[in-house]
Amino acid sequence: MVDSAAADRAAEKVRKLVAMTASPHLEEARTSAFLACRLIREHGLQIATHRPSPAKPTAATGVEEGQGPAGFRRIRVRHPGHCRCCGNPIVPGEWALWCRGNGLRHPLCSP
Repeated sequence: MVDSAAADRAAEKVRKLVAMTASPHLEEARTSAFLACRLIREHGLQIATHRPSPAKPTAATGVEEGQGPAGFRRIRVRHPGHCRCCGNPIVPGEWALWCRGNGLRHPLCSP
């Protein structure tokens, strides 16, 4: 009999590892992919792609999956700030693009 709690923990770990494969650090991305594959094999998990239901928030952490242009990540802003392109304010709760060292910018602003 397969322990469903262990399979659920493994599936959650695989989800996190798959997310880490988008890392800009090649070795970290490669290692994450390798470990995810190993966990999938060890636990006999089946992988299926699906879209999150619209009733669910996009991301609990306020960071949306995927990368924006030139390494920017799409985040939900928690603190007030200003767009580095147009200088207009960005208010908490608004979606914006962020990159370490480059700051915030509106998703529609061009660099």
